[in-house]
Amino acid sequence: MNPKIEDWDESFLDLEDYQVERALTRAALDAISRGRQYGTDYVIWEDDRVQSIKPSDTGPYEKRLLEDLERLNRKIAELQSANPNALTLNDKPEK
Repeated sequence: MNPKIEDWDESFLDLEDYQVERALTRAALDAISRGRQYGTDYVIWEDDRVQSIKPSDTGPYEKRLLEDLERLNRKIAELQSANPNALTLNDKPEK
């Protein structure tokens, strides 16, 4: 079975989608940090295979994740300012 892969643009994503992506990015950064702290490898899927990255070699991955985090924070702020009354992730409606 061959998976069907489609390139999507960001036009259909909403605030919650960006917040979820930001949470995943933060989790990946946390995994890199913990790997470095405990001397364990950071395991990723890249180039169609599993790769084990030594703690000393995670710099380029961490840099890319930090850039993504900045981009996501800007996009979230932009969406929140466009619709300040919208509910956000983990928000509850007022009674």
